[in-house]
Amino acid sequence: MRKLLLIAAMAALTPAAANAATWVAICTDGKNVQYNQTIGGTGFLYLTTDKGTYQTARLVQTFYNGTAVCGAVHGNAPDGAEPITQVCTNKSRGIIYLKYQNPTRPGSSVQDAGTFCKATVSLH
Repeated sequence: MRKLLLIAAMAALTPAAANAATWVAICTDGKNVQYNQTIGGTGFLYLTTDKGTYQTARLVQTFYNGTAVCGAVHGNAPDGAEPITQVCTNKSRGIIYLKYQNPTRPGSSVQDAGTFCKATVSLH
């Protein structure tokens, strides 16, 4: 099922960003989550239930340094404000993690909100 999801996701992303790398992070510790992020493009968050796998959020890339990439759900903060929560993956640590910025404290620093899951991270 996961391979089918990965293939479908890659096929959908390929025309939009033919030359850009896509990071695919899939939880391996029992949480049914997959985070795909095309560098310089769109990201997607997928969740699996007992009835199937569903694209649950479209993300905008917020960070990239070659080792980690982050995306935020478009519209999770007022226009001009930093995103409240970011979904990230780190290929050297093999994790999906979260970043958080307190929306009631404009200009506050972005905090590491912790590891969400252990993950396999691949580049396509």
